[in-house]
Amino acid sequence: MDPFTTRPVAPNSRPDPGPAKRRRALVSLVVLIPVTTALWALAAFASVSFLDTFRLMATNDIDGWGDGVGSLDGGPVVFFGAVFPASLFGFAVMWQSTSAFATFKAGATLSGAVGSGGAAVGLLVAWLGDRWTEPRAVGQFASAGDGTSDWGPLSWIAYHASWLLPVVFGGMAAIGLLRFVSSHRRGRWADTKAAEIKEHGIRMPGTIDRVVFTNTWIMGNPQFEVTVTYVAKYGPRQAIQRFVTPAMSAPTRGGQVDVWYDPLGDEGTVLVELTERSSDHGFDPGLFPR
Repeated sequence: MDPFTTRPVAPNSRPDPGPAKRRRALVSLVVLIPVTTALWALAAFASVSFLDTFRLMATNDIDGWGDGVGSLDGGPVVFFGAVFPASLFGFAVMWQSTSAFATFKAGATLSGAVGSGGAAVGLLVAWLGDRWTEPRAVGQFASAGDGTSDWGPLSWIAYHASWLLPVVFGGMAAIGLLRFVSSHRRGRWADTKAAEIKEHGIRMPGTIDRVVFTNTWIMGNPQFEVTVTYVAKYGPRQAIQRFVTPAMSAPTRGGQVDVWYDPLGDEGTVLVELTERSSDHGFDPGLFPR
């Protein structure tokens, strides 16, 4: 059984809104992600108009400023006009991702990946569309008064920035997506969620109502299915979780546990931990037949 599954126990208790909230968030992401990606792509494409100016200054020496000013051509206006809504939509992606996947890590990684991916697309289109101005000479500064001099490392980096920037932002987007997948795949989601609940959640007491030996022994210790009652935001609820403990520390009915609330306020996700108050009994070997 999923260790984070809970269910209401009071007939008139308000149902857990978590699943419906997550479904709505997932649907909204279907719209938000492509729109946000497109806005960041537009901003990145427009940014080339003034990035090109600094690139020419680094490759043509200081008088490259004059070579690049003509390429601005309203680009900064488009850039700032796109960055503002892109940032707002980025926050929306972060918020909805956090709700959809019930972890803070999801919001941070997906929002960052979408922004980086959009920037990579816009810069790639600018490179393929020859939006960057070629320097006067490759490998040398050209100056009418002082002759020529060789480029340094920064000038070479600036020269290759037209294709390096899409690669860098594309790599950032790929890393963000890989981090998201690794922390939210089926085998790791529970660990990610548990770590966040312990770090950001709200702890409250719970009472053990039922303990059932599952007839399973793991590493020489018995496994129990424990039913816990606690008071949540919308009334009394139960959580069912399995624990493997030494027989002498087996949980007992009436014992106390710590229940950690989902930091996102989703009652469908809690973490239950046994404490020294969870067991208070004498050991009876007959309770755990092998």
